Amino acid sequence: MKLIRFVVFLPILFTLFSCSGEDEKNINDNSNNIIQLTGKQQRDTVFLHFNIPKKTIRAQRTGKLERLVENPEFKKNSLLIQFDDYDAFVELSGEKEALKEDLTNAIDNLPKSLNPVEKKWRDFATKLVPDKIMPAFPTMEYKEEAGFIEEAKIEEKYRAIQKKELTIQNYFQLSKEDGFITKVYAHSDDYVKKNSPLIAYHPKKIRVIAEASFPLTRPIIAQIKTDLLVRLPVDRVIRTKLSPTKITYSLTLNQKLDPKICPKYVIVNQKQNVFHIPKDFVGKDKKVKVIGEEMPYQAYSKNGDYLIYSDASSLKVQRP
Repeated sequence: MKLIRFVVFLPILFTLFSCSGEDEKNINDNSNNIIQLTGKQQRDTVFLHFNIPKKTIRAQRTGKLERLVENPEFKKNSLLIQFDDYDAFVELSGEKEALKEDLTNAIDNLPKSLNPVEKKWRDFATKLVPDKIMPAFPTMEYKEEAGFIEEAKIEEKYRAIQKKELTIQNYFQLSKEDGFITKVYAHSDDYVKKNSPLIAYHPKKIRVIAEASFPLTRPIIAQIKTDLLVRLPVDRVIRTKLSPTKITYSLTLNQKLDPKICPKYVIVNQKQNVFHIPKDFVGKDKKVKVIGEEMPYQAYSKNGDYLIYSDASSLKVQRP
C-alpha cells in the first residue's frame, strides 16, 4: 500500500518541480528581447561622379577668321577669336576722320557768344582718333550751344559712329572664365557663319560628387580626398557639401582634365564592422539600442536590410 502511494506521489512531485523551474526561468530570461550579433569587416566602394561641363563658344558674326586661340589653356578675358576686321576698321576710321573735320569747321564758325565753350569742343575734336574708342560726348551748357551742334548734325553723326563701334566689338571674342580647350571646330583664315561652333572647353573649376552606400567617416573622407589629389591634376580641393553617404568637392584644375584619368570609384577598407539588424529590433526613429552603449546607434537601410557600424566585433542589441 505504501509502495502504491509513493508511485502515485512521484509523478505529482516531478510535475511540481518542473513547473517551479519554468516559472523561475521566465522571470529572469530576456532571450527574446536581446540578441548577440557578430560584425563583419568589408571592402566598400565609393563611386565618384564627375560633373565636367562642356561649353561651346560660337561665332558672334559671319566672316573670315583672322585668329583662333591655339593654346590649350586660357584665362578669363583673354582673346580667343578675332575676325578679319580690316575693312570694317578702315570704314570706321574714315567716318571718325570725317566727323572730326566737320566738327573743326563748325568750331571755326562759332558765334562770339559761344567763345566760352570753344576750348571744350576743340579738346573733344582732338580725341576723335581713328584707332581709339570714341570719347564721351560733351555736356552742352547753353541753349544756343545745343542749337548750334544740332544744326551741324554733330551729335547725330557721333551716335551713328558710336553704334557701329559697338557692333564692331564682336569682331573680338574674349573668354568669360578660365578654362581648357577640348576641341577646336575651325582654324585661322576659315570663313564661318554666325552662331557656328568654334571652340569647346571645360572650365578650370569643376564639381565632384562622391557617393557611398555606407556612412562616410572622417578617415574615408580623407582617403577620397587624397585619392583625388593623387589621380587628378588639381590645384585645390574644397569640400562644399556633406551628407551621411554623399560628399561634394569643388576642384580647381591646373591642366586639362581627360575623362580617361577620372577615377570612377575608390575602394575603401572600413575600419568599422557591419552588423545586420533584424527589422523588429529597429525603432521607429531608425535607432538601434545596443546594450552597454549610452547613445543608440543609427540604422542605415540598404536593400531592405538594416545595418549599423561599430568598432566592436560583436554587439548585444535589445528590442525597442
